[in-house]
Amino acid sequence: MKYLITLLVCISLGALKVDAQTLRQEKMNLPDGSRLTYQTISGKLNGIYSIDKDGLNVLRGNYVNEKRVGNWYLFNRDKSLFARYNYDAKKLLFVDDKMLALATINVKSGSDDINNKASVSFPLISMEQYFPIVSRMAETAVPASDTYKLDQNSVYVIAKVATDGHADYYVNYEIKGDKKEYKIKVDNDPFIIDWVVSSYEGKTYPSEFIVKTKLAAPSNQDPHKRFNWMQ
Repeated sequence: MKYLITLLVCISLGALKVDAQTLRQEKMNLPDGSRLTYQTISGKLNGIYSIDKDGLNVLRGNYVNEKRVGNWYLFNRDKSLFARYNYDAKKLLFVDDKMLALATINVKSGSDDINNKASVSFPLISMEQYFPIVSRMAETAVPASDTYKLDQNSVYVIAKVATDGHADYYVNYEIKGDKKEYKIKVDNDPFIIDWVVSSYEGKTYPSEFIVKTKLAAPSNQDPHKRFNWMQ
């Protein structure tokens, strides 16, 4: 009888352990109207990590124990490849230079020679997705009253990319020549924009990745409706 009880306890504990290791698939809405699908085991990213918008896959990759592994694919709206990056080799295999040219990229090495020769930084997300995401989050950070008065030709979102790949995001604009800047929140776990960092001869350098955008004022019907990561 004692053996039977011990056996039942072991089976129960084993079942709990298996349940704790169950693969879960979850979804998250993103600011550009796309949806992130990701898998976790025990609350950690493991398995598929994929973003779809309007029925099209725009990003596809995999995680193992919270780390990105293997090939990651990023797609443009016309289904063409924007970039392919291999995390195991830490190697960029392809990037769409024409789409990347939509941004201004400044390497901050302190040397003009290195700045001109270094590889450029860019986000591991398609430019067609990057633009609306950072624009929506910029609209969230800027006071609503400013969106009616600002010079739309002066609006830029700047990602300041550190040597470790971490990026801080800012929106800059002008109102009658008066310059304004606000820090914006773009990353929200598990949605994190990873970056290829500027480098030259094996050394990485900080950089700025700048895109010109426009900010929409809140509608008259619902002036408070702005994207909220808490939704």
